Amino acid sequence: MKPYLLWGSGMGAALLIGALWWGYDYWAVPSPLSDKKVWQELQAYPIYTPDYQPAPIASLEGKVVLLDFVYTRCASVCPRLQSRLRQTLQALPSSEKLVAISISLDPERDTPEQVQAHLTSYSVPGHTWYFWRPQTQRWAIQAAEQIFGLTAAPLSSDEILHSDAILLIDCSGRIRGVYRSEDERLLSHTRKLLRLCDTPS
Repeated sequence: MKPYLLWGSGMGAALLIGALWWGYDYWAVPSPLSDKKVWQELQAYPIYTPDYQPAPIASLEGKVVLLDFVYTRCASVCPRLQSRLRQTLQALPSSEKLVAISISLDPERDTPEQVQAHLTSYSVPGHTWYFWRPQTQRWAIQAAEQIFGLTAAPLSSDEILHSDAILLIDCSGRIRGVYRSEDERLLSHTRKLLRLCDTPS
């Protein structure tokens, strides 16, 4: 075979491999951690908006959700989690398919006034970010542990031990990933899930 034919064949193969890799990287996201649909389970818990209305959990069906468990007086991991959520939302275009949710681990102290001040500090214009309060701390901790597989426990120091974790949940309500606050993959994986959510099945 003549050299220029070999060169052309090699270039064609390289382009094909590159195209296949681009397609994989463009669409590939982590597989669901399980087939469990978390919104169906969460609806069994008494969870409310800051103004004491039942949280619209059913409205999350068909949406990509970023979720964490925090509390407003937390000065350690919570600001890092909330900052990562804010940075992720800021890097994404507004979409009705994308929702961020923070669930309080300290609902008795997270008053509506404190929650509103907290959201004012972190919210991103054009994006939906809810801050929900379970009826009691016991319900909050149980939901974090039993539905989402996170660690949560009150400490004797009046602080709350909890996971440094943001959950990425797909349009079917399945957990696709659990990310620490410094994990920059959260943005790319969220972007990919949004593309999949907009793709007819």
